Amino acid sequence: MRVYRSPLKLFVFGIVGIVLMAAAADVMFGHWLSIPPDSNSGVLTTRGQAQQRGDLLWGGVMVVTGVLLFGGSVTELIRRRPTIIVDGDGLTFDAGASGVLIPWGDIEEISSGVFSAPYDGSIREQLVIETVPDRQIAGDLSGVTRDGDTIYVDAHAWTSRVTEVALAAQGAHVHFRRIETFRTYEPPSMVWETTVDQAVPVDAPVAGEWETSEADIEQSDAEEDDA
Repeated sequence: MRVYRSPLKLFVFGIVGIVLMAAAADVMFGHWLSIPPDSNSGVLTTRGQAQQRGDLLWGGVMVVTGVLLFGGSVTELIRRRPTIIVDGDGLTFDAGASGVLIPWGDIEEISSGVFSAPYDGSIREQLVIETVPDRQIAGDLSGVTRDGDTIYVDAHAWTSRVTEVALAAQGAHVHFRRIETFRTYEPPSMVWETTVDQAVPVDAPVAGEWETSEADIEQSDAEEDDA
């Protein structure tokens, strides 16, 4: 299963980036909508010079932010790199040359829910991953935060619902556990012993009976010879 970022939201981010760059041009140079620095007969006053420095600073910040938003959205729309992949190996984040894989063996449980984002407090859907205790996982991924052994993945801009991703991941995780159990299973070594009880025949001779019979026969033969 491959999950991508929503193209509509990426397009909106690109538009916001263009607006920020246009606003930066207005603040730093044009002053078509923003208030220009104080001046006297075309000469900036001391207050105007301070305002101009502030405008250049804020304008530079808006230019950088706008370029990042616009460039990032255009790059994502063109490359269409999956943000997360669910397969037989595990969960891969930021799939690509720099993708980070969390193997199924490092995962205890997977679920989803609605939580408050730690960086802005907004309520968003998130994929929740419980990892094996003390397992080292990369924590510098975009939209990924970690609290102890729990990883929260922001899913608000995904093309698939987070519940669908969680169900797919749970199925793959259960399948991995079954395969591992089958591989490590060792059948118990057992020695089978079978005994068969046989009944004694009714007319079977009792111990010592044959010896007595032979003696009687010899005595009978002797008596016949004497006679």
